[in-house]
Amino acid sequence: MMRSDVPSAFSLQPSALVASLLCILAVCTPPVWAHSEDATVSIQTYTPITVDGTLHDWVRRLEASNWTAQMQVQKEKVLEWIRAVPIYVNTISSRVEAGRVDSPDDFSAIVYTLWDAEYFYVAAIVTDDDVVAQHEGADIWQDDALEVWLDCRHDAVTRTLFQDDEYQLGFSPASHERDHAVAWAWRNPRAEAVTGTMRVGSSRHAGGYVIEGSVPWAALEGCDPAVGGMIGFNISLVDKDDDQLWSHVTWSGSLHSNPSQFGHLYFVDAPVDLFPSDVFDVPPESSVMDPVWGSLE
Repeated sequence: MMRSDVPSAFSLQPSALVASLLCILAVCTPPVWAHSEDATVSIQTYTPITVDGTLHDWVRRLEASNWTAQMQVQKEKVLEWIRAVPIYVNTISSRVEAGRVDSPDDFSAIVYTLWDAEYFYVAAIVTDDDVVAQHEGADIWQDDALEVWLDCRHDAVTRTLFQDDEYQLGFSPASHERDHAVAWAWRNPRAEAVTGTMRVGSSRHAGGYVIEGSVPWAALEGCDPAVGGMIGFNISLVDKDDDQLWSHVTWSGSLHSNPSQFGHLYFVDAPVDLFPSDVFDVPPESSVMDPVWGSLE
C-alpha cells in the first residue's frame, strides 16, 4: 500500500519574516538585470541532508513547551514543520507552458531548497494522479520530472542558455515503469561532469510523489553561495500522464529555459524555524514519510 501520511507541514505558508528578508535583500543586493519580479530565499542548513526522498531531515521538531506566552500547549507535545521556504507551482501561481493541467489533483507541487557550503539541495512534494517515468539518461525530461534552472552569475540577457555558468538540472522519480529515480544535467559545456555529481531520491505518497536531489557547488561554474548572495533561478515541472499527455509548468517567466526571465534565489542564514509564528501543530515524527517504497497498487 502507498503511504498516505505526508505531514500537513508541507503546505505551510512562508512567514512574514521571509517576506521582510526578501525586501531587505532586494535593496542591498539588486540583480544586474531586471530579469523577473519572482524571488524566493534558500535557508542555510548546518546539518548535511541525506538525499533519500523522505525529507526526514528537512523537518524541524521541537517540544511545544519550549515556547511561552504566544502558545498555550501541553508539555511534551511535539511540533513539526518544514524548515525551508515553500515555492508553490500550480495553475494559479505559475504558468502552464505546454499541455493541460485539469485540476490541482491532476498536478501541482510545493518546492523547497536548502544550501550549505558544499551542496545545493532541492525537494518537491508533488500532487500527481499519474506518476509516469520510464526513460533513462538525457531523455528523462520526457517523463514526470522536477527541473531546476540556474544562472550562477545572474547576468543573462539572451533567451538561450549557453554560458558556462548556466544549467538545467533534472530529477525524475521512480515509478511503475522505472524502479529508481534518475538525475541529469543539460545545456552546459560541462553537463556530463555535473551529472556525475548529482544525487537523487524519491518516494511515493497517496496523492503523488516526493523528489529530492542535490548537486555540489564545486561542480557549478560561477556559483559561489554566501549569506546575502543571489543567483538566477527558475523551476519547471513536467507532468506526463498514462495517456501520454505531456504538460510543462513554470514558476518564473514565460519560457522555462529563458535565463533572461529567471527569478532570484537569495541565500540567507536566518532562523526562520525558530519563531513561534512559524510553529504549527502537525503529526509526530513517526508519521513523517516512510523511507521504504510501498506497493504502488
